[in-house]
Amino acid sequence: MARLPSMPQILLRLIDLCHQEDASMSELAAVISRDAGMAAKVFAVASSASFHGRGRPATLEQCLALLGMNAIKTIVINESVMQVFNRFTSGHGVDLKRFWGHSLRCALIARELARRMDHASPEEAYLGGLLHDVGQLAILATDPETYSRMFYEFEDNHALCARETEVFAVNHAEVGAWLVEKWELDSFLCDSVLYHHESADRVAAAHPLVRIVLLANRLSVIHGREPSEEENALTALCGVAISDLGGLLEAVEIELVTTAKQLGIELANPPTAGDSPAKSLEESETARLAARIQDIILVDRMLAAPGGPENPDNRLQSLARATKVLFDAEPALWFEATNGGGRFEARPLAIRSSRLAQLEFTRGRGESLLAKSLDDGPTLVLNDGPRGHILDDQMLRLAGGEGVLFLPLRTRRLAAGVMVVRVETPAQAAILRERTDCLAYFGRVAAEQLAGESRPAEDSEGYKTRINSLVHEISNPLSIIRNYLHILEAECAEKAIGQPEIGVVRGEIDRVGKILQSVRTEKEKKKAAGPIQVNLNRVIEDLVALCRGSLAVNTATEIKLDLAQELPEIVSDADGLKQLLLNLIKNSIEAMPEGGVIRVTTAPWGSGSGPSHAEIAVEDDGPGIPKEILARLYQQVTSTKGGQHQGLGLAIVGQLVRDLRGLINCRSSAQGTRFQVLLPFSGK
Repeated sequence: MARLPSMPQILLRLIDLCHQEDASMSELAAVISRDAGMAAKVFAVASSASFHGRGRPATLEQCLALLGMNAIKTIVINESVMQVFNRFTSGHGVDLKRFWGHSLRCALIARELARRMDHASPEEAYLGGLLHDVGQLAILATDPETYSRMFYEFEDNHALCARETEVFAVNHAEVGAWLVEKWELDSFLCDSVLYHHESADRVAAAHPLVRIVLLANRLSVIHGREPSEEENALTALCGVAISDLGGLLEAVEIELVTTAKQLGIELANPPTAGDSPAKSLEESETARLAARIQDIILVDRMLAAPGGPENPDNRLQSLARATKVLFDAEPALWFEATNGGGRFEARPLAIRSSRLAQLEFTRGRGESLLAKSLDDGPTLVLNDGPRGHILDDQMLRLAGGEGVLFLPLRTRRLAAGVMVVRVETPAQAAILRERTDCLAYFGRVAAEQLAGESRPAEDSEGYKTRINSLVHEISNPLSIIRNYLHILEAECAEKAIGQPEIGVVRGEIDRVGKILQSVRTEKEKKKAAGPIQVNLNRVIEDLVALCRGSLAVNTATEIKLDLAQELPEIVSDADGLKQLLLNLIKNSIEAMPEGGVIRVTTAPWGSGSGPSHAEIAVEDDGPGIPKEILARLYQQVTSTKGGQHQGLGLAIVGQLVRDLRGLINCRSSAQGTRFQVLLPFSGK
């Protein structure tokens, strides 16, 4: 599995996303879902023994949520390094254009067929189409010398299977099914891979997913001819009108071409006799991938080296030396952020001049390319090129040579400053222009290093985020408690008796105390609560009773419960579970200011030997989550709700689900939003 090849263009796009601070899981999933090799790796890792206790993921999105961003980045970078290593050491480079085009075409057709026949999970059908030939990648990775010629000479058909069986005593459908079976999915995905070369009469009574993938595979190799009788029979078995096939395939082809264009992949032409593997190798893309990996390794190694005594001047000189070593370019001066990062003042590096102390610029003001580089990234300014401001001319005169490079050291949240690097010759300018990606990566890592070493912890962005999260978590129960106490005060004054709900309120007050205590240290926070036996239904009933009785729910909002009878208790962190549920319910309430219906359900979830998880669903009929927020659902965003909302709620939900070793899915449209949470009964 570790050797399954992926398209270089896919890896390049994933590397770019992994080094974007605001990249979302949905963006990564969109790219990974276009490559059979990378999708198979993610499933294999997420289904490995290390994650057994956290539940078996059933979809690619669940895999990514389970692994987390850091693990995904590690997989992508590791795969890229291995890909480059294999290409330059084995001597059996393989052009994957035809394989990629066929797999993605099959996936798109399968998803569209599933939609037209109202199959329960079109995305499962897509995955079946994408991975139906993953066995070919496995054989290719294991024995490229023997299989590469076979890989080019045959399409995905019976002749290929016969030849594979003759040479290897096994065919790619059997190998692919064996790999998928290792993931232990609660799905017929394995069968859809195993039987994708069967005849129509053999699959007549098979599960719909098997028929969908088989038909999609047949239709993906039509190449403009009319469907055969067997293909028409398969189409009828799938409940799709034969007259609709033309429009379906045309729409799929448009989407495939669009995807290829976005990723910079040239679609392979249908194979012809005498095609040679050597003629279609993507040497330029492999070379680009190798260069990116080299850049990442060099920058990380260079900036990880000890920098001498801890003071700002030494750190800056260390970065200047790193710039010279990595890019053979001399930093002439440095504009350092002052006054909260809005104003930048010059400091000398290679240039010694008393005039420098008088130079400065303000971010967001003026038209200098120097200031704009903080937003635009590394910027080359040459003597014979356009310039935006007198300040740019001053930099050119002070630096000398053919021009200057404005190299910003900044992250999305922090602008540490801008290095002005002297460009000596046109040849050096051309080299620096080609290494723009590496320069940008250097700028991000260097800024993080400067921030981590020079800013006190209490001013760091991570500390601020933690404080914001804490304030948000305190505000949730307190807002409900305040409203509820208002009602209790009125009732107690009238009746002079206590109410049963007072115990629930007291529990919430205790939880607030624990949250406040956790601000001391993370260590104390972890000790404050641990896994215990929890009656999930009772927790939900208490929280819903609290919400119904508070002023947070208007009279036009109805909360309905459908809780599974005799649901086993779960082993979980009770406080974390309450935080999770309260955030989800409160999110639904706030999404419907004019009122609506919220449904909270529970059920056992699992297969095989019995249910392994408790399923919790929180569903509302509100207007849905905006697309721009849905793309970064579990990251901190700017809230669209107004008021005191900070956009932290769903970011905290994502972290709480991970802390509780669970899985979460979200589906949202204009008709409403549904969150599904799966929590293991055992807590492991």
